[in-house]
Amino acid sequence: MKEEPGRNWIILIFLLLTGAALWLGTGSWGWVALGLSMMLAMIRQWFLPTRIRLDADGVTVRLLGMVRRRKWTQIKRASADRRGVLLSPFAYATRLELFRGIYLRFSGNRAEVLNFIRRHVSDGSAEKK
Repeated sequence: MKEEPGRNWIILIFLLLTGAALWLGTGSWGWVALGLSMMLAMIRQWFLPTRIRLDADGVTVRLLGMVRRRKWTQIKRASADRRGVLLSPFAYATRLELFRGIYLRFSGNRAEVLNFIRRHVSDGSAEKK
């Protein structure tokens, strides 16, 4: 959130418009609260601190006491874009990788992260886009 402040306004406006649409559609503050709570839960990584650890065994992501761990042997492909890298359990691109994979956002450390991943991912990917 602090690295891309321009997007914060877009998210805030989208949440306000969604809340207004829910209010106009249902007339209930309960549905507005439920809908906005669900949306905030879906984008919680944007607002809450996330701890990511890359080590010789794999990758660990911690968010709100939840821990998600993948060993390097479970990661078949790494696909990088300008904001981060997707560690996928699939050898080829598929829609499921967004749910089963782990997306790591860069924080001024793009080259370091990609070099580390290239050394550990079985096919040596981490292609750049």
